[in-house]
Amino acid sequence: MTHLEILLVEDDVEETSSLKQLLESFGYSVPHVVGCGKTSITMARETKPDLILMDIKSSDNGIASDECIKTQREIKQLDLPAVFLAPSTSYADEFRQKTKSTDPVSYITKPYDDFELKHVIELTVYKNDLVKEFETSENYYEAIFEHTGAATVIIEEDTTISLANSEFEKLSGYSREEIEGKKSWTEFIPEEDQEKMKEYHRLRRIDPTLAPLTYDFRFVDREGVVKNIHLDIGMIPGTQKSVGSLLDITELKQFQEALAKSEKKFRSALDNMMEGCQIIGYDWTYLYVNDAVSRQGHFNKEELLGHTMMEMYPGIEDTELFAVLRRCMGERVSDHFDNKFIYPDGKTAWFELSIHPVSEGIFILSIDITERMKTQEEIMIKNTLLEEKIKKEQERLQRKG
Repeated sequence: MTHLEILLVEDDVEETSSLKQLLESFGYSVPHVVGCGKTSITMARETKPDLILMDIKSSDNGIASDECIKTQREIKQLDLPAVFLAPSTSYADEFRQKTKSTDPVSYITKPYDDFELKHVIELTVYKNDLVKEFETSENYYEAIFEHTGAATVIIEEDTTISLANSEFEKLSGYSREEIEGKKSWTEFIPEEDQEKMKEYHRLRRIDPTLAPLTYDFRFVDREGVVKNIHLDIGMIPGTQKSVGSLLDITELKQFQEALAKSEKKFRSALDNMMEGCQIIGYDWTYLYVNDAVSRQGHFNKEELLGHTMMEMYPGIEDTELFAVLRRCMGERVSDHFDNKFIYPDGKTAWFELSIHPVSEGIFILSIDITERMKTQEEIMIKNTLLEEKIKKEQERLQRKG
């Protein structure tokens, strides 16, 4: 799902740039960025975006500001799809309890990965589209249940599955006739995981806040294949029934595991390269450095990581080098050049630099060419001396002739 127009509500200037770039990398349009308050509500009413993405900032005590909370509540009343980046799981759960299942609102807890944010955005828009499409239909609730786009079931107090949609049929391998009123959800759970999930089932019916609203678990289908599932579950008001939405994330888990292995090999390769390798974040913080960078920069890894270039090399922001880095970071372009670097103690060194934009900021590959530059300088001096000798000899011969 692309071509979405998103209104970004963000007070942090540094966060705005990285979040806007991430959204645009998904193919979304972000024409307007505003802070919390009346401006965001006015902009939402005037532009009617496909979705509002609001970053809820918290203070040191973990509580969002009054202005943020007020803006959040007003956004929910606009009847527009909205995703809130919540500062904590408890904050998100509290507001989920106050949100109707048909509200086009979702919460995602920080920190989150890019895939999770994209999935929540598209699921929220999809959910809103379904609500609009079916809200005038006589079969409104039945249609919502059947066309959520995810495997969905209604579970009775005794753990029996009373309703299942077609997506759950595909996920489980059983037909509705074989499931509804006949199977317990526990039949799809590995034995070693059942005790924990049965306890969640019990606590949810005492007090919905005592059990998690979302979590991952393992699911066993008709053929005995174990799948990784992300579950969203809640109680149906006024009943002892719960409704659960199941998303198969098996491929995602496999991808994450493969990515972790690949990243480990990649980092090992980078760590042992003779060339310096470093990743600089959008806020100019060192996110990664290898041993070669540590040697080249005259600081160990621990001193560099988590600190900005300006903290480690005061005044660097006024150099020609930093001007190139800023251009590569802002315009997302690459560059390659030789640079004479002056250390805080006044010593100098020459480096051949290759700079490339990456999702985290910029990647810099550096090769120490100090000896090469010294050799070139010595050759130039010798050539100059030789040229002077030749010139003097020519002048002497001319005078003699």
